[in-house]
Amino acid sequence: MVVQQKRRTQTAEYWLEELTIRKDDVEHLYEWLLEGSTPQTLDDLSVRAVARRCSREEEALLKQTDKGAIYQPQEAYEVGQQVVFPALDYVAAEVVAVREGENPRYGPFSVIQVRMEGSDNVMREFATDFVLDHPLNRSAILLDDSEDILAAEQLYELYGQNIRGRLQDALQSTDDFVQLGGLWFLRGLMPEVTPFHLNIAEAMIDERGQPLTVSELLHEVGLPEAKPSVQAYALRYALSNDARFAKTSLAGEPTWYLSALIPTTVSERPARLIPMHKASGGEWLNRELRDFVEEIQDEADELEQELAPAPVDGIAYYLIYPHLREGTLPLTQRASTLLQQKPSERFMVTFVDQRNKEEMPGWMMPNEHYAWGLGEWYRRQGIPIGARIEIREGDGPYTFLVSYAQGRRRSEWLREAKVSDEQLTFGMQRKAFKSQYDKHLVVDVGSPQDLDPVWTNPDDDARALFELLTELFLELAKLSSQGTVHAKALYSAVNLTRRCGAVPIFAELTKRACFDPVGDGNWVYDESLRNVTYNTAEEMRTRPSSRRQDLIVDTVYQHGVRSEVQSL
Repeated sequence: MVVQQKRRTQTAEYWLEELTIRKDDVEHLYEWLLEGSTPQTLDDLSVRAVARRCSREEEALLKQTDKGAIYQPQEAYEVGQQVVFPALDYVAAEVVAVREGENPRYGPFSVIQVRMEGSDNVMREFATDFVLDHPLNRSAILLDDSEDILAAEQLYELYGQNIRGRLQDALQSTDDFVQLGGLWFLRGLMPEVTPFHLNIAEAMIDERGQPLTVSELLHEVGLPEAKPSVQAYALRYALSNDARFAKTSLAGEPTWYLSALIPTTVSERPARLIPMHKASGGEWLNRELRDFVEEIQDEADELEQELAPAPVDGIAYYLIYPHLREGTLPLTQRASTLLQQKPSERFMVTFVDQRNKEEMPGWMMPNEHYAWGLGEWYRRQGIPIGARIEIREGDGPYTFLVSYAQGRRRSEWLREAKVSDEQLTFGMQRKAFKSQYDKHLVVDVGSPQDLDPVWTNPDDDARALFELLTELFLELAKLSSQGTVHAKALYSAVNLTRRCGAVPIFAELTKRACFDPVGDGNWVYDESLRNVTYNTAEEMRTRPSSRRQDLIVDTVYQHGVRSEVQSL
């Protein structure tokens, strides 16, 4: 008796376990792109392939009674009989021979030999008269008209990840298909982009001295006749495969620039801006140190946030040595809200000195959390480490006003950093700067290049952070009659030798018994407790190993933890 069957394309097993992208699938997509002459996403191609599979199964099911009997292992078949195999996409075959099966485990059964339809007379064998339990004996045969049929888009929503991956592998192995920016197209449909066309594009960008869109380039490049969208795709594909050109991203259409004109600091993140130590979340800090982290706003202290900060029209940051040395500024999550639209890649901007309206070309790299273009401005204005820089939205698109608060330019005793015998040392000297600065962060370094001998990059063999902290702490403590060192001064000093967020430094102060807070951000050092570490919030708060009479006991918090119930 014939029973009803669920369509195979409506099952998870078909799309997750049985799916193989065949040559005819790829050929169908080739014809579809050829007919539409428009680049398509992998999602669109995948849905198209799913729809075709469903359509083919529907057609096969409707015609199966005309082709022959449906194969089930429990049935018997005769020579010359036509048999349909649902598990093989309903291909029909002719029985050419019948013999007895040979396997004592299964008892008596038969084997039919069939010639498969449309496969150059390929012969295959299948068990029949098989009375034991078998999945195909339980399979349905005819259409189940009562089932809820899912459309191709619904099936893709359920099983799309597997379908996408297999189709992408198939298309990538075919020279006829090309992919650019998530869009797939046929190589043979793209107008030829010759070296002559690319030379014109190069000359246009060089002449204008700024990135250009593909639309702007197409006006002069003069590609062979084709759809505008296809011309644009062909030119983008050629530009992306020519090392002379680099894509820069603005809101909307991407722009293209000359690789030779992009500063090295922009094309590759400087090693001085790659943190050797950054916040990971959960570090313990006392209340005062936590407030300093909020004040400093170091991009290396930021964690991934579920909620983006509220948009602002201006931000301020304190300049540290790595940014002074590279002519860069930090792009924190808060600073990124200055961008009304947020390109994901590097793009050109214009910085404008708020006082004299001087324009300075720059670049922003939001993914890398920094912007470049202020090095010469820092130098001309004599801006020191620890200066407070402000940046606000300008009048034009991607234009930003930069400024600093001016001081009275009076001479003060300030820390001075020097390198002696490849060691970083500190002294005091009278110095006057016209910009306001944080008195704890400020350090005079003379020429920034003078500190290169003591700089440590992330890939270098470096001492542990605690070892460096104790060395710098003792060196800075010489400048105080009480032997105290301010936490922000220690942070600024560490960043003269390696890139480090404030959180890792302040976490070491909090958990190491050899450091003790004595008020107003100042800390002292006790060599006898060098190997003692506090392991609980209670110990970090009360500091039971301390010998100080002026110890400040303070609440401790975990960095980045919302439920701040660590007060003991």
